[in-house]
Amino acid sequence: MSSSNPYSASGAYDPLTENLNAPGDLPLASQMQRFLTNIIDNILLYFINTGVGVGVGLMAAIVGGGQLSQQGLSIAQIIATLIGLLVALAYYCILEMTTGMTLGKLIMGTKVVTETGGVPSFGQCLGRSACRFIPFEAFSFFGNKGFPIGWHDSIPKTRVIKTR
Repeated sequence: MSSSNPYSASGAYDPLTENLNAPGDLPLASQMQRFLTNIIDNILLYFINTGVGVGVGLMAAIVGGGQLSQQGLSIAQIIATLIGLLVALAYYCILEMTTGMTLGKLIMGTKVVTETGGVPSFGQCLGRSACRFIPFEAFSFFGNKGFPIGWHDSIPKTRVIKTR
């Protein structure tokens, strides 16, 4: 017969790590900081992707001998779109993995951390970046009792905190 209490905690209780993913434990970035960060990052990505699109268009025109057929134009648009998605994925993933910040986060004074306040892993940064492409992901910030935690935060178990 076992003398263990079925209602006791299964492991040692550590008050320093208990409930660190609760909204009040990390200095979460405000809704306005998150919104402005998104605008800054999207403006930067717009200019980068415009350059990529021009480059792909020029290469397609050169390959096509100065003339683009409708089919060639469609293929160039698909290639430019795929490259644009890869650029955005790389922009967010590499910067958040190496520094915890994108240009928008640097300007707005925010940083990506794990739910417990640690440095996010490559997998978490890749997950954050990929989750940004979920349709209507931006609407996931509504609600959350005033704490701006979107799907690209909750799915990879990360948070965006204030740094100043």
